Amino acid sequence: MAVLGAAAAGGGALPQITINRSQTWVPSQDGVVCIHVVGAGGGGAVSTSTWGGGGGGAYAKIPSLAVTTAGSFTLVVGAGGGKRYGSVASAQTGLAGGNSTIAGTGITGTLTCGGGGGGRTDMYSSTVMYNAAGGAVSGSANEGWAGFAGSYGFKSGGSVRIYSAGANGIAQVDPLHHGELSDVAGTGGIAMSGYGTICGGARGGQWSSNNNTNDGTRNQTVHGEDLCGGGYANSGTSLWVNAGDGGIGGGGGSVKPTSSTAQYASSGRGGHGLILIQYLS
Repeated sequence: MAVLGAAAAGGGALPQITINRSQTWVPSQDGVVCIHVVGAGGGGAVSTSTWGGGGGGAYAKIPSLAVTTAGSFTLVVGAGGGKRYGSVASAQTGLAGGNSTIAGTGITGTLTCGGGGGGRTDMYSSTVMYNAAGGAVSGSANEGWAGFAGSYGFKSGGSVRIYSAGANGIAQVDPLHHGELSDVAGTGGIAMSGYGTICGGARGGQWSSNNNTNDGTRNQTVHGEDLCGGGYANSGTSLWVNAGDGGIGGGGGSVKPTSSTAQYASSGRGGHGLILIQYLS
C-alpha cells in the first residue's frame, strides 16, 4: 500500500497518518486535516449452485476539520469478512465486513462507514436476483457513498465507491469474473493528494481455475488491489481451489468446487477497512 504525502509550504511533508487498527488518536500538532474512512469488505460465498462475491465497504470523507493537540478521537477500523471453507457437499454464505467509525472533537456524533455484506447463496427468488449489499454511510459526513455490491452474475467481489453518488451498491464487473474496480483506479495502492483525494489499485482480482495449492499462492492475481474486489474461482480437477481476497475495503470473491476432486475450497476474504488522516495545513 502506497501513501503519498502532501508538500508543506516550507518544502517539508505534512503528516499523513494511516490508521489500520482501532485506537484513540490525539493530534500531534494543531492544523487542518482531511479524514477518509473506508468500511471493510464482505467475504465471498461457497456453493455449487448459486453463489456470489462479498460487497464493498462504504466510503466517507470529512474534507476539512480543524484539530488541536487538546482534542481526541476514537477510531474503529472494521475487519474484513473472513474466508469460508467448504467442498462440493457444502454451501456457505459469506461473512459480512465490519464497520469503520470515527468520533471525537469537532465531529457531530459518530461517522460510520458500514462493512459490505457477505456473498449470498440465496440469490434467486422468482425473477429477482440479489447481490451482497455494499456497506452504507451514516452520521456526520460531508461526502459519502455506499460500496458497490458483490456480484451474483460473475461471482466477484464489489469495490469501494469514492465519487459516484447513489444509495445502493451496483455490480459493475466484466465478463471474465474479475473483481470489481473502484471508480478511482490508481497505480496499485492507496494514494492521498494535497487536495484531499484518494485513489486505489489498478486491477480487480482475476478469475482462477484449478488453483492446486492450499494457500492461494499459485495465482496471486486472483486478489484485488486496494479498494478493489477479489476474483471468482472454480475447480473441477484440483484438490484445492482458492478465490481472491479483496483489497482495502473490497469484497472477497466467491468459490465454486464442481467435483469431488476439489475436496477443499476457500472463498476470498473481504479487505480490511482503513482510516486516513491527512494534514492539509
